[in-house]
Amino acid sequence: MKPVLNMLLTLPMIVASAALAGQAGQLSMPPSFTDQLEPEAVLRAYPLGVIPKQAAFSHHGKALRTLILPNGKEGWVYEVGGKQAQTYQHPTREKHTVYEAGPGNGVRTYTLVFDDKGVVIDVLYNEKGRHDGLTALQVQRKIRGDGTRKDEGLGVK
Repeated sequence: MKPVLNMLLTLPMIVASAALAGQAGQLSMPPSFTDQLEPEAVLRAYPLGVIPKQAAFSHHGKALRTLILPNGKEGWVYEVGGKQAQTYQHPTREKHTVYEAGPGNGVRTYTLVFDDKGVVIDVLYNEKGRHDGLTALQVQRKIRGDGTRKDEGLGVK
């Protein structure tokens, strides 16, 4: 009974992956959120306006949390780096491993911003809390040289 149940639960994921694979030729896959890549490189290379929610979920996995941004758009929050594994032993001798991140541990936060059609239209980057980072739109406009003021963009932390 259990193998049948497992197959029934994984079948929708296989079908969704196959459907995405059929679209993969049309989609430009985004860079992964890692602590090895510089944030500016990730934001510069992120394809905006073409990645739907399903492809974002398949590529990045489940978001740490979802939220509604001040502009009313949906955001998916991902954190990378700075987390340390800690194993604790419960009084019943059961061990639990948790990943902890304290302030200033180099945690990078990327937030995917979706439009009303469910397509990624921007990526927000923060390193030390709110309002201290960059956006993919900001970085890409600076690269193209349009729509930004002097000294706006790269290097803001």
